Amino acid sequence: MSLRNLDSNGNQALTFSIGDSLYGINVGNILSFSDTFNEIQYAGGREAEGFVGYLDFRNTLVPVFECATTLGHRRERDDLMSLVDEIAGYQKAHVDWVSALEQSITSGEPFNLARDPKICDFGKWYYSFKTKDESLRSLLDKIEEPHVRIHSMADILLDMAAAGQVDEAIAKLRIEKQTTLRVLLRTLDYISEFLKNGIHPVVLHLTREGQDTWFSLVLDNIGDVIDYNIDAMEAIVRENSREPLEGFIRDPSGLSFMLLSLEKLHQHLNEEVEVEVEAPAA
Repeated sequence: MSLRNLDSNGNQALTFSIGDSLYGINVGNILSFSDTFNEIQYAGGREAEGFVGYLDFRNTLVPVFECATTLGHRRERDDLMSLVDEIAGYQKAHVDWVSALEQSITSGEPFNLARDPKICDFGKWYYSFKTKDESLRSLLDKIEEPHVRIHSMADILLDMAAAGQVDEAIAKLRIEKQTTLRVLLRTLDYISEFLKNGIHPVVLHLTREGQDTWFSLVLDNIGDVIDYNIDAMEAIVRENSREPLEGFIRDPSGLSFMLLSLEKLHQHLNEEVEVEVEAPAA
């Protein structure tokens, strides 16, 4: 998709976020963006940090870089996939928790796993996790009731077993496995799928003079196009700053964005390549 039609006055920026940092790129430097991340031809050698490979764009092999990595951030999609892996671990932990409870009921062995839903590893994560995504928050809200109920069964069933009602306790636990535990695991599955569906790397094709592709950046998200006043831009005043920024711009809501200097960023990336190539052999 092309953004050139948005660049009517040169004072517009495409915004995006990486973690808590807000950035902007002048629309005049954007040829288009696409979802061709999976078409990148990965290079075998190590070059500049963040270098991904090459993409065939308009019959030209264009170098592609990870924006987050080149700016010293973690990629958001890596964090999402780590969370997906954590959730898989929480699912297994609760299956194992129920199995350990059943073993304790039938054998009379002590049950030493967490009974408080806020103390288990999942509970610690769940009650500390923050998100601004209302859809994700809605899914998370559905977890609390079955999670609390599962943990509450430990005291109830172990007391039943201690009173000689082992068969009744096992029967009740098996019902909870087919109902409450299943709801908990299914909801965690939904959350994992939601997170994975949110991973859509976007390739931003950049230009220096408005015609040919200069280089491309991979973004994990893109925001709005905002108007900004060049005269009101807050310049970077640090001497000899190597930060690839033009300055700070603000949108009408008052949010402040760091406007990238693509010249500085490209120079920085090229310097890293030269250092790698020219480094003398040990």
